[in-house]
Amino acid sequence: MRRSIVTIVFTLGISTLYAQPVWLPGGPQQVGGTYSQQFQHVFSALHNQAALAALPAITAGVYAERRFMLKATSLYALGLAVPTASGTFGLSLRHFGYTAFNQQQLGIAYGRNLGSRVSIGMQVDYLGLSMQQYGRTGTVTFEAGCLFHVTPQLHAGVHAFNPVAQQLDKSGRQDIPVVYTAGAGYEASRDFLLSAEVVHTTDRALTTRLMCEYRIVPQLSVQLGLSTDPQLSGGGVRFSWQSLHIYLSAHYHSQLGITPATAITWQPHPKEA
Repeated sequence: MRRSIVTIVFTLGISTLYAQPVWLPGGPQQVGGTYSQQFQHVFSALHNQAALAALPAITAGVYAERRFMLKATSLYALGLAVPTASGTFGLSLRHFGYTAFNQQQLGIAYGRNLGSRVSIGMQVDYLGLSMQQYGRTGTVTFEAGCLFHVTPQLHAGVHAFNPVAQQLDKSGRQDIPVVYTAGAGYEASRDFLLSAEVVHTTDRALTTRLMCEYRIVPQLSVQLGLSTDPQLSGGGVRFSWQSLHIYLSAHYHSQLGITPATAITWQPHPKEA
């Protein structure tokens, strides 16, 4: 009986993941920093690889969440960004699931500025799926994005995940969704960000996300966010000490419950880079 309940909830959890790029960490409050210049971090930048160009120095982070408080739906991620004279390179590793069913993603990314108003980025992904009694399969696909810095306060961007509709196997099923994202962020000040984005995923209704972040003092900021389809609401706090940043957050699904998450990043300030 317990195995059946876990299987049902796990299946529902997978369906909520498909409302965002596959294996992408974070609830609605974690991706808003993509559309900014003052609130970037390694995981928001990997949400749209064009944002890698905004990271000032070598940046790394780890992320963990327990989706709906179930060990079987835990997600773990590692991220690394390395700026060079020719652009910024990124590496990400993600693992979702448990022994009987799990997904993995390895991504190698690159982002750079094209002048002061535009940045572009791309990532090559290896996606793997492992199931007990069925074995393992995997494939390679890619994602790409572009950001427009309309003014110093207003930023907008577009992103495409798996635009070639690559599949995990040759069975003819659409195992990996095609995801298109468009969003914008407004930095009312260096300490306040308001952002929104819409996500179109194959065979799903349009998803809308709203997020705001307020930096109370340099050492403390708060976040609030919500999304539709799936309907999630959440929030978080960030504690900073010099280059070390700790994020504690959670988002709530009305039927499946709470998903707590933690991220730890090392990101020097521009003046420290």
